[in-house]
Amino acid sequence: MGGVPGRLPIAYGVYSVTGMYGDVPRERAVGLLRLAWSLGAHHLDTADVYGRGLGEELVREAFPQGGVVVATKVGYDFYSSPGRPVRRMELGYLVKAARRSLERLGVDKVDLLYLHNPTREAFTSGVASRFLRWARREAADLVGVALGPETDILEEALLALDTGEVDVLQFVYNMLEQEPGRTIALLARERGVKGVARVPHAGGVLDERLRPGEEKGVSDHRSLRRGGWYRWAFRVYYERMRPLLEGLPGTPGQKALSFIFSSIPVWSVVVIARSDEELREYLSPASTAEMPARVVEELRRIYLEEISGSPERPERSLRLAEALGVA
Repeated sequence: MGGVPGRLPIAYGVYSVTGMYGDVPRERAVGLLRLAWSLGAHHLDTADVYGRGLGEELVREAFPQGGVVVATKVGYDFYSSPGRPVRRMELGYLVKAARRSLERLGVDKVDLLYLHNPTREAFTSGVASRFLRWARREAADLVGVALGPETDILEEALLALDTGEVDVLQFVYNMLEQEPGRTIALLARERGVKGVARVPHAGGVLDERLRPGEEKGVSDHRSLRRGGWYRWAFRVYYERMRPLLEGLPGTPGQKALSFIFSSIPVWSVVVIARSDEELREYLSPASTAEMPARVVEELRRIYLEEISGSPERPERSLRLAEALGVA
């Protein structure tokens, strides 16, 4: 919709305004999308499943003339599921879903189309490769794979890279969840593939919008974290990581973003924001400022020391990264 430039540091996650974090009036949602663009977030990240098509509809409503880089995703069937959408990796379904996405966006081709959280079987069966080839020819300027929702996904990343069909890989990466995102980013760069990081604030821990104890009242997608993860995350952040960041410029949320840009090769970072205040904070130049190398290195050391205690330790990925000589 907007043409794909060389680098798009901050992407706005349309997920923010599609009911995943509570209801947002439609007019307010459109206003937030336009504000994000005016502040420099010219890359909008959405998916067909976000609000069951609502995210794509909002993008079209906010930018009827285009002028914005749009990424969307397909892979969850919400059309035939009145309840929770199910992951569906059949070629015929994926093609049909992609065409429906283009209709909602009002375009013949989208800037970036992801296969959304594909299973390992989607790669080994050849479905992923066939869909990505179709998408590049018929539906998108760039094609990619959004990895997850599980975090232990290095093997899937390698399978995606091995297809030779991927322009972009999207993955979780932040101070508290450095692997396998760091390894994926480095391997992607070797293959000439762009990296997009998501969950930069670890569900509100790193921007301090979720305080210790408040996780018990969380009812959105963050409640899917494994039991004990927030307790671990708050301890590691407040006792070990936060003291290192004191004295550095910026808010906690800006420092969390700065860490990402300073520690891995990344094309874009997707932020979640539901207020003007959050957007202005995350889209400040402080968010892309260089963090001192000594601080980045120490944060890496702390992560490696503490990750064994995380309930979400990515065991398979850590072993594989070590075998590859990347970790």
